Amino acid sequence: MSRVMLVCPEPLGHGQPAGIGIRFVEMARVLAADSHEVTALSPGGGTLRDCRCEELSPENLAVVGNRSDVAIVQGHAANDLFAHARPLPTVVDLYDPFIVENLHYFHDRGAEVFTHDHATLMQSLLRGDLFLCASESQRLFYLGMLLATGRLNPAVFDADPDLRGLVRTVPFGVQAARPVPRRDADHPAVLFGGIYDWYDPILAIDAVALARTTLPSLTLTFTRHPNPDLTPQGKAAEAMRHVKTKRYESFVRFEPWSAYDDRGTFFDRFTLAVLTFPQSLETELSMRTRIYDYLWGALPVISSRAPGTADLLSKYGAGITIEEHSAEAFASVLKAILRDRARYEDLVSGTRTFVREHQWERVLQPLIEFCRSPRVDETKETFAAHLQVPERPPSILDRIKRRIGGRT
Repeated sequence: MSRVMLVCPEPLGHGQPAGIGIRFVEMARVLAADSHEVTALSPGGGTLRDCRCEELSPENLAVVGNRSDVAIVQGHAANDLFAHARPLPTVVDLYDPFIVENLHYFHDRGAEVFTHDHATLMQSLLRGDLFLCASESQRLFYLGMLLATGRLNPAVFDADPDLRGLVRTVPFGVQAARPVPRRDADHPAVLFGGIYDWYDPILAIDAVALARTTLPSLTLTFTRHPNPDLTPQGKAAEAMRHVKTKRYESFVRFEPWSAYDDRGTFFDRFTLAVLTFPQSLETELSMRTRIYDYLWGALPVISSRAPGTADLLSKYGAGITIEEHSAEAFASVLKAILRDRARYEDLVSGTRTFVREHQWERVLQPLIEFCRSPRVDETKETFAAHLQVPERPPSILDRIKRRIGGRT
């Protein structure tokens, strides 16, 4: 089997991975179970149960890269991988459309974020050998980008007309099902989770406040991000101010992020989950990691409309998507579900069907297959566009040197 190097941009060894980190933790577990030798590089290093875990550094990328057969990378860590490790068959995980998510940061951070994201994505598209995405919508989005960069080219199409050897749909997965807890119907609790800047936590807060007129014991919980330095916290700060201004502290809580291995017990405290966000390109492309996790935790999900989310909740009867972006609409659905125990239990049953069909071992099969037989796409050097790096304008010293050398 292969020696696999996982290169993750988020900390893995501290026991509190977020979405990308969870995905890499599970990749390590599944690949190790398939008899691959796995080494994970991530900020801070630390310890992982199923593989070696090292600090993400130029030195370790070079050392681990020299003894590896295949690399798997996500996001901006690709810049470090391509700069410091030897060329390897490389899987680029594009499940998180970071360049689209980060468009939200333009007003606060200017164009620099986009410039960096764009350069990172372009280099990844040019250098990767297999690309993973989370949905068919994402797959079409990335195929268009790969066509623009020359990676989707006549040679690739001739050998592989459906292009499954270039881009594979690998959604998020879940662990084995846990027993469904007994939940107190008289004290319902709603979980939102972490707040990112493309969400609308104010809508969720106001919806629960309205629902409390007939469900006075209803509560709402947000979680603080475990890596706040990596993720802008503008919407989180806005939500905290709103709660304080409205004097909602008695029923809206902001709690620490739960450790990954403890999150099942954390989920048992809640009755259902709610997720609110405005409509945008990010909505069209993202597959919400937390929805997979909440369904694993037997929490029905009430969510704003999004194509992937709506399809998932509808297919398994595990939640409800709401077209209207209003607190009144969400409050109405919350009250209807929490008052109808039979309907609620049907939604919980739908979460169990979802879990059976989304085990990590099943969804990661395309990655397992690639790691068993790593390959380099030989067409990428022939057809791929070359990044044009603009020359910096000559300085006064450069012009003086040229004149001294006899050039004008």
